[in-house]
Amino acid sequence: MLLIHGFCGTPPEMRDLGEHLAAAGFRVRGALLAGHGSTPEDLEKTSWTDWLDSAQAQLDALKKDSRFVFCAGQSMGGTLSLALAARNPDVTAVATCAALVSLGRFTEIQIRVGRRLIRWHYPDRGSVDLWNREAVSRLRSYNRRAMKSHLDLVNLYTDTRRALHRIKQPALILHGLRDSTVPPGNAALIKTEIGDSATVRFFDRSGHAMSIDIDAPEIQDLITEHFLNAATADGWQAPTAAPREATPTAT
Repeated sequence: MLLIHGFCGTPPEMRDLGEHLAAAGFRVRGALLAGHGSTPEDLEKTSWTDWLDSAQAQLDALKKDSRFVFCAGQSMGGTLSLALAARNPDVTAVATCAALVSLGRFTEIQIRVGRRLIRWHYPDRGSVDLWNREAVSRLRSYNRRAMKSHLDLVNLYTDTRRALHRIKQPALILHGLRDSTVPPGNAALIKTEIGDSATVRFFDRSGHAMSIDIDAPEIQDLITEHFLNAATADGWQAPTAAPREATPTAT
């Protein structure tokens, strides 16, 4: 099981989901993407292909030890999870929280123009769309982000959207309707491109960082059930009388 954090984020934002999946018997790895978890300058030196390659390398490491592999991610991590599912037909299933494949034409123009005018963007820390506003203290991300990195994000989701039609695995697409970062309409765009193997679910109360917001327990249950069902459909059989640590060899 590979869990992928968002743009400028860190693995702990996916910790609660990871612990929930581990309690269900999955072996879980929290990915750390290239350029993340260090400094904004390190991120600026990387490109969207570096982020994708680092996620692919961590997925490849998991494949060595397990027949069943799964990907889930939040925001850009969700986009990367979709990209991995499109590139790796042996991924059993995929789930996303607030994944993006479009920020809208106006925002993209702002990013492209801003890239030519300024080096850094400073996010507004006072703007919080979470229902549980105190949960924002659990997010760890860069206080400044290179405009070049924002443009890399656009390039990543543009490339991923073109590949969505190749995803045949079961895909669970979740999005919060309070999300002020990624338009909730992205979920419908993803569903349209993937087709019948994708299931969409919206949450009225959740903001962008769904993994830590008010609906996190329900989201954890949905993703766990989604992956267990996909593994069963793919031939995995649960042992009838095994201790918890002996349940799925899925990763």
